[in-house]
Amino acid sequence: MLYRRSLIPSLMLLTVAFVWGATFVLIKTALEEIGPFTFLAMRFSLAFAVLAMSFLARLRRGGRSLWQAGGVLGAVLFAAYGFQTVGLRTTTATRAGFLTGLFVILVPLLSALMLRRLPTLGTWLAALLAVLGLALLSLPMDRSWAPGDGLMLLCALMVAIHILLVDHQGRRHDPLALGTAQIGAVALLSGLVALLAEPFPTHLPATVWWAILFTALPATALALPLQVVAQRRTLPQQAALLLTMEPVFAALTAFLFLGERLTGRGLAGCGLILTAMLVAEGLPVRNRRFLPPSRLADE
Repeated sequence: MLYRRSLIPSLMLLTVAFVWGATFVLIKTALEEIGPFTFLAMRFSLAFAVLAMSFLARLRRGGRSLWQAGGVLGAVLFAAYGFQTVGLRTTTATRAGFLTGLFVILVPLLSALMLRRLPTLGTWLAALLAVLGLALLSLPMDRSWAPGDGLMLLCALMVAIHILLVDHQGRRHDPLALGTAQIGAVALLSGLVALLAEPFPTHLPATVWWAILFTALPATALALPLQVVAQRRTLPQQAALLLTMEPVFAALTAFLFLGERLTGRGLAGCGLILTAMLVAEGLPVRNRRFLPPSRLADE
């Protein structure tokens, strides 16, 4: 049976992309004053505290399996944020947006390898349009390779794996409880690394506290559970394409609120990413859940 996905999960994922799009500059500014893992520990601890108080009953009902799934998701997400946050120290925010956005190609590739499900030609077309758009939007013509760029590629790989794992685990657990559990795992892992590798900050300027507050609440406590909820009703390839709107929103908010210049090349890139998203939204997909490879062989 063929169906077109509901508009609601698409709008949810676009909301996630919009909120995340505003965080690159905030994080890069904050990292001038605070260690990357200390920042992550404070961000995710605050988000976990807010969500745990809100969804305590759901967390109790989830049992051990919920926390195990949340731990796996959290470990992958911790790696993604760790690579991104450390990498932002030695690369530009725009280059980081492009390299991280390469998960849009990695998701269908890993989906074929891990789930034995070949993406459609339309999905590949949309993904390639998105990558071209990301390049036009984010890459300066004379920018040489920086050490942080390699970390951003590792971040893209972890983001792709995380999207596929959310698709797998999000159908088996309460999405709000699962989103909370994974945030708790990231907070724990970040805190351990921060204690071992970074000095404890004795004074932080107001800009860092604002960055922690914004990234902890809308960009984590709201966005990550919203992603889990939305992915229950969409495919990971389409989710990846919708999330590539993140650098578009980052460029537009920087243009509107920070006075940054948006060139014709950047506008063309935004247009290509938007086209890729619309292509993905128009693709009919088969109405079946993703199954592990062992079960796919039995169908």
